[in-house]
Amino acid sequence: MSELINRLIARIDNAATLTEDPPPVRLRKTLLIFLNAAGIFIVPWGAQYLSGEGMQVPAAIALGYSLLSAVALAHLLRTKRTSIASGLQLVGLLLSPFIIQWTMGGFEASGVVVLWSLLAPLCALVFLGARMAVWWFGAYALLVLIAAVRDITYGATQQQVLLYCENVLLVSSLAFIVLRFFVAERDKAQSALEREQERSESLLLNILPSPIAQRLKSGNQTIADGYAETTILFADLVGFTRMSTTVSPEQLVALLNRLFSRFDELSSRFGVEKIKTIGDAYMACAGVPVARPDHAEAIADMALAMRDTVQEHNREFGSNLQIRIGINTGPVVAGVIGLKKFIYDLWGDTVNLASRMESNGVPNRVQASAATWERLRDHYDFESRGTLDVKGIGLVEAYLLIGKKLEMTSSTRLSSE
Repeated sequence: MSELINRLIARIDNAATLTEDPPPVRLRKTLLIFLNAAGIFIVPWGAQYLSGEGMQVPAAIALGYSLLSAVALAHLLRTKRTSIASGLQLVGLLLSPFIIQWTMGGFEASGVVVLWSLLAPLCALVFLGARMAVWWFGAYALLVLIAAVRDITYGATQQQVLLYCENVLLVSSLAFIVLRFFVAERDKAQSALEREQERSESLLLNILPSPIAQRLKSGNQTIADGYAETTILFADLVGFTRMSTTVSPEQLVALLNRLFSRFDELSSRFGVEKIKTIGDAYMACAGVPVARPDHAEAIADMALAMRDTVQEHNREFGSNLQIRIGINTGPVVAGVIGLKKFIYDLWGDTVNLASRMESNGVPNRVQASAATWERLRDHYDFESRGTLDVKGIGLVEAYLLIGKKLEMTSSTRLSSE
């Protein structure tokens, strides 16, 4: 039985929700479905009124509220939006009991049915928030006072009407204040939680690429992927270790942060994924974690821009820093390792050769492997370095990247003009 009920609730929960709805919105939609469905089931109550003498008008009001609930429910299920459905329901809850009590002859004759109107401001707390609900409670209190004036005008005992009115308003006020306090505190807690979630997500995105962060958040514990075509970049500041012995720690960190922050801006501009920094070394990759056909071009453009950035830095601050950059193209394995201070990293011969291209490179030059040269030679100019004997790898062909070919630069300039 409980499983059947749970399945029913799950179907109701999904009936009006959209995939992008956050949990609070999903909950409000589910509650609104239950509320409108309950309004439809008031039909037997309206039918009961019909059996009483002179009760045709109250019966019509009750049945009209059921029809209003059915229309609101149909609109909610069709559009999956709550604004009109909640508005119709709140107006119906507020006015229907008041009108029924009015037509039945007052507090005593109706059994204080106006108390049902309290559901309007209480539901407004859920659907509209604490601030808007105050106005709905004010409207409810005004209707109760109007009902009291009506009874006194039509000859009811003033003391008895005042007792009805006081009891209804005092109990209603207490219930509304308690629930409003709860909703306000819940909203504060929800806002604080959302701020912390945004902060945590921002920190996570500073550590991991966005697609990898989303997979990790969705519960994917093991993240490991193979990529057939990527281009890797390694960059290292020449002589930075010696410099660290001649300047203060504050100056050293400030210099490195200023320069690497510029590199980060370049990675965003060219759509390149920064992988990590190790001391004064910078590693980036294109084609990971999102495949792209122009991965080699993106890394080449970033490498040239990094070289120019270091030169601009030297002109601005009167320094004489040099950078050595190596790039290589090929397959890699990428994944997240570690439980604490985890990291997204790359492995494979492609990574190793890219690192060797940097360590065996030339200061203020970009050195590329034969694989990268093969991808870029039609659109970029290179200078051959011949064959290098690379430790741990052996003999490899290496090329120095000069820049884009002149005809490419000219055609790009003409198209932009």
